[in-house]
Amino acid sequence: MLGILLYCVGVMYTPGPVNILSLNSGMQHRLSAHFPFCLGVGAALCFWFLLIGYAGGAIISEQVMPFITAFGVMFILYLAYKIISADVDTNQSENSACHFTFKDGLLMQLLNPKSFLVVLPVTTVQFPAANIEGSGIAIWSMGLGLLGFGAPLAYAAFGATVTSRMSSTACFKYFNIIMGVMLVAVAMDMVYHHIYLAI
Repeated sequence: MLGILLYCVGVMYTPGPVNILSLNSGMQHRLSAHFPFCLGVGAALCFWFLLIGYAGGAIISEQVMPFITAFGVMFILYLAYKIISADVDTNQSENSACHFTFKDGLLMQLLNPKSFLVVLPVTTVQFPAANIEGSGIAIWSMGLGLLGFGAPLAYAAFGATVTSRMSSTACFKYFNIIMGVMLVAVAMDMVYHHIYLAI
């Protein structure tokens, strides 16, 4: 069971589209303003753990993954555009900066192929190996969803810490551009690995 937790932390807490957005949001909003987005991420992970944990890996077939990924890529590119084009005003950053909601977190994590890097091995291999079944799947799904809530929150907290050392509007604008370009790079990587190679 410790192996499940270590594996999930290793995958969930590494940089990805959700965590990159969270870092950016943490730099431009109060940490508490990022809670709904994190809850959306955790809820999406809990949903996938429950669905695949009970229904099995057959629910998400190899043929369906490129289509899920395509929607995920479009959503990530849309969010990258929102970040790059956001107005930055260090005096009014709470009002002018791009703000992400519960729905954004939920959709992003539902369509994020990285979710399946966590969910599929855990539900199809590690749950059965640890004799986790029945109500145990629900309990573990909620706990791992909570763990998923913590990952973007940790990145947002780090972003908030970095913000305290920056005051220039230009710094925020450049940072937004860098974050947006990183999201585009993540989207292109998803296209290559989860669509191009899969077809």
